Amino acid sequence: MAMSNLAFRGHREKIGQSNNGNFLSIVELLSEYDHILKELLHLPQGTARYLSPKIQNEIIDVLAKQVENDIVSEIKAAAFFSIIMDTTQDISKVDQLSQIHRYVTISRDKSQRATAVNIQEVFLGFHVVEDPSAAGLENDIIKCIEDKGLQLSKCRGQGYDGAATMSGVYTGVQIRIQRKEKNALYVHCAAHNLNLVIQDSVSHVPEVSRFFEVIQSIYVFFGDSISRWSLLQSLTSESSVTLKRLCPTRWSSRFDSILALRFRFLDVLKALSRIILTSTKSKEREEARALRKKIESFEFVFLLVLQSKILDKTNAISKVLQSEHMDLSNAAQLIYNTIEALSSYRNQFEDAKKTAITLADKWGIPAMFVNKRIVKVKRHTDELCLDERLQDPESRFKTAIFNATLDVVTSQLSSRFCSMNTIVERFKIIQPCVLATKSDDYLFQEAVKFHQYYQDDISTDFPGQLLSFRSTLQDGITKSPTIKDLAHLLIVDNAVLSSTLPDVCTAFLLFLTLPVTVASAERAFSKLSLIKNYLRSSMSQQRLSGLALLSIENDRARKLDISDIVDKFAESKARRRNF
Repeated sequence: MAMSNLAFRGHREKIGQSNNGNFLSIVELLSEYDHILKELLHLPQGTARYLSPKIQNEIIDVLAKQVENDIVSEIKAAAFFSIIMDTTQDISKVDQLSQIHRYVTISRDKSQRATAVNIQEVFLGFHVVEDPSAAGLENDIIKCIEDKGLQLSKCRGQGYDGAATMSGVYTGVQIRIQRKEKNALYVHCAAHNLNLVIQDSVSHVPEVSRFFEVIQSIYVFFGDSISRWSLLQSLTSESSVTLKRLCPTRWSSRFDSILALRFRFLDVLKALSRIILTSTKSKEREEARALRKKIESFEFVFLLVLQSKILDKTNAISKVLQSEHMDLSNAAQLIYNTIEALSSYRNQFEDAKKTAITLADKWGIPAMFVNKRIVKVKRHTDELCLDERLQDPESRFKTAIFNATLDVVTSQLSSRFCSMNTIVERFKIIQPCVLATKSDDYLFQEAVKFHQYYQDDISTDFPGQLLSFRSTLQDGITKSPTIKDLAHLLIVDNAVLSSTLPDVCTAFLLFLTLPVTVASAERAFSKLSLIKNYLRSSMSQQRLSGLALLSIENDRARKLDISDIVDKFAESKARRRNF
């Protein structure tokens, strides 16, 4: 029940009464098929039956503590770890800090032979934040690390969002922790960065901003009326996809909204036309007429095609980046590929226009740009020429909207991920493409520079070991696309060599430990809202963390020996009772 986010207690706490909670109800149901359990329920008053809420909470605490100890033991056994932290308010308006640790484990078989290299991102509980300042969060994060018996000196990465409190380069949490551990590199969440990129592309071009306002207005118009929504749902000539709400803080919702409108474009126009002709409400008719006028514009159709292309590219990256198995080199490569694709699309205006014409022809929208009034700037006496503006509406759309939107997206993708690229550049010496193509002299010099960063983790033998690794496994390096594949090549496929090249193994594990996004911390917030809801808003912090830990670990398919723990708990309670 704890692993499934279910409540235990009801309004009553007695066997045989109605509405006595999930736990007692399930026990009563099981007793119908288990005569031993049925005898237990009919024992006289005062007999130990271990069914009270206090016993339930103690069992949860024991289970959660056991799982936590197992996770902490794994983190201690790992070479390094990174911290991923984020905060949110719960239903009781308490600021909760989600504690996520990222580390690398090496799976082994019964003969202790390495079988796989695994990247782990694990949840270790929630912590109440009383001081939301950078200094207060720094103390909370360090306290969470030390309370688990972990050493800050093994921390090699920090993953937060872009809030100034967390990411500030002078007084932010990341720089405060770096002063205590210089190699705890800060990585700005890649998913949040993508969100900011899309927001900038919308806010910098007024026509795009108004376009999304129309998208939201269409959803509100149909979503606020049951009859209008039913009318739209009855029109399924093109697709059964429904309209989606446009959330301003989640850019992936923009893609859902755009996709829904593009594939229901004809249905939306048909529904608006029918409302204009048949509705008895003048206000409803006017709203429908205004919306139809806006979306019957060829510029609107063109923007629908353009934004679909942009969001399609970025949405695919976001889905991949949120995986805990993603590493920084893969993330940087995905961003680079997106920049290249959108830069190439900038030169495909005519192809985009053809796509827009095909969509517009379905409703008979003329493929022409509206010639709008051009605002001229007054010429001063000392100026030599008048203000020059593009006269052709198509050229103006291409320059001021199409090119401008793509330029903002590509430039923001390049600038906002500079810090990630800087970290990837530090580890370029172990990138497969560099190892496979660069000369020995180049590798040796760069390996010496890399050693300067991590003198406490890597010995002076690292340059020589790297050259030996390259010369010994040249073919395997060429076939390995990622650093994780290189780690598997050395640690698993060539385990004998890993003992003679320990610094190379350390470099691989160090890079894989660095975080990419804070998606795992935000996934923990989903559990928070399920567990501590308006019906269970007064639970203790220990119970909240325990239930969240059990639920999340159950989702990660960790094998929990619950029966053994419960049996030991019952034996200890019986011994104490007899004593």
